[in-house]
Amino acid sequence: MSEIFVNMGEISSAKDHGILTTVGLGSCVGVTLYDDRAKVGVMGHIFLPRSRPNDQGAPPGKYADTGIPAMIAEAIRLGASKIRLQAKLAGGANLFPNLNMKSLSIGQQNVEAVKELLSKHGIPIVGQDVAGNHGRKMRFFVENGLVSVTAIGREPVEI
Repeated sequence: MSEIFVNMGEISSAKDHGILTTVGLGSCVGVTLYDDRAKVGVMGHIFLPRSRPNDQGAPPGKYADTGIPAMIAEAIRLGASKIRLQAKLAGGANLFPNLNMKSLSIGQQNVEAVKELLSKHGIPIVGQDVAGNHGRKMRFFVENGLVSVTAIGREPVEI
């Protein structure tokens, strides 16, 4: 079974089988979209909540506001139905809690932005492992929709 690595700011997809994997989810948020009938999976590694007008050349997966619509478009391109898409999230940690005591951490901002955009598009979140103060690795098994999240020193969690 092939494994595709999704780097920071990237979006990757698979149909029928394969594993989509992203590592280094600190404040970033890993997002999966899955249509279980079409067996279409898309993963994005979201870096920041909102794009900036002067950042024209950035990959769409870098930001939640451009990444989520691009992920939906990719899923539909592969044969998914938007009404059957379901999302899972991992990451959004606050790795430096002493730096943002009076405001939302970038991890919290990322999680909120992703949740807001998924809600806007009518896509339910059916699993998540977010927040905390530890980094994560996320593996998405497209043939069955299983998502496994691993953190150093912790047992893997299925979401």
